[in-house]
Amino acid sequence: METFTIRPRNLYMEKIYRQLDEDKLILVVGLRRSGKSCLAKQLENELKEEFAATAQVIRCNFEQINMARITGDDLIEYYRQRRMEGKTCYVLLDEITHVLDWERAVNFIKGQDGCKVILFSSNRKIISPDLDAVKSDRYAVIHALPLSLPEFISFQGFQETTPADTLVCDKRYVRFDGKAYTLKDIYNSYITYGGLPVMKPEYMDEERAWVVTDGSYGAIVTRDVLEIGNVNGSSTITDTVLLRSVITIMAKSVGDNISATWTGKQTAKYLQRPSSTKTIESYIRSLLNAHLFYIAERYDIRAAKPLKTLAKYYIADASLHHYVTGIRAEDEYRLLENKVFFELLRRDYQVNNGKLGSEEVTLIAKNRQHKAYIQVPGDAREESINHLLSTLRKIRDNYPKMVIAFDRPTQTLADGILILNALEFLMGGSWTR
Repeated sequence: METFTIRPRNLYMEKIYRQLDEDKLILVVGLRRSGKSCLAKQLENELKEEFAATAQVIRCNFEQINMARITGDDLIEYYRQRRMEGKTCYVLLDEITHVLDWERAVNFIKGQDGCKVILFSSNRKIISPDLDAVKSDRYAVIHALPLSLPEFISFQGFQETTPADTLVCDKRYVRFDGKAYTLKDIYNSYITYGGLPVMKPEYMDEERAWVVTDGSYGAIVTRDVLEIGNVNGSSTITDTVLLRSVITIMAKSVGDNISATWTGKQTAKYLQRPSSTKTIESYIRSLLNAHLFYIAERYDIRAAKPLKTLAKYYIADASLHHYVTGIRAEDEYRLLENKVFFELLRRDYQVNNGKLGSEEVTLIAKNRQHKAYIQVPGDAREESINHLLSTLRKIRDNYPKMVIAFDRPTQTLADGILILNALEFLMGGSWTR
């Protein structure tokens, strides 16, 4: 029986409805416990309410079924028995990769007239080349991410006390404890306790938060890193001690360009035994598949081409970062860069790390309509900001260029470069001026 509380996440509903109109296979992917099952239930409720007379909704959660007994043929037969002629059918399948021969079942169901299919999964293997929609490029991937800062404010029960026209960084809030909070206070809680929806307001103290995060981490590693490979007959994880070492090193290196070779050298120092680069590569690939980490590959700005060497890896939630590394004051700016990366993904940008000769541009964000160069400082020193600005000024095109930083008023410099306050950006602020 489902026991979670449905909290609306309208950003994702809008994305799903937009793709439904185009009749694509929709793949909602993201970290375990980031709220995908709640999204599936919210979508089910909305579809039933909106199209009660003209459509039917079939939803299955395969983590609540004895998956050893479920095959693709079982799913097809289940669909046939419930399909109502003359009505549009919305089929919502949660964690379907547990089903044997699931791709064939999805191909069959999606191929039926008037049938729209939405898959929810915590593993990237859902984007399977055996799906007809993937082969024909008739699919859409929606990244279901942990809470944004505005969502965190809402989920944690903060109520704004200042007038609606108050500048973002001057807003004040209260919650059930009666204390007054600035936006920076709330951001500090956001970074400390993370944005997983399972982190309820009453859990926001160090001891209870650790218990919740411990359970989330264990579920992610056990179900999506270790077990999913076994379900699909391609597990590459055989050394859980090495796996934990790789996760810790990647978390500590958020914001740095690293490679599998470098990571292997670090694990060898820590474990006092070597591991092959191929082994480390397979472990990193499994962590990406499970959405515990996301990658920003390097891009040569002058040569206008992607690079195969080095990459940046960002951890899906700050609570998981702290769980494996401990809370460290020196990570404040690493975690800001981490949050900026995920805010860009949330806004449907493809994100790369930029190389400009021997210099770096923290992030390059692009989609079909826009492109921007973004610098995130590694500390609060004025010379750090000036260095980042100097690098941006060397880029010879007219796309927007900006620095996103704490404790800076949002302003446009004389040469058109935007200084954007980090809290304003994370609250949904635009770089369009």
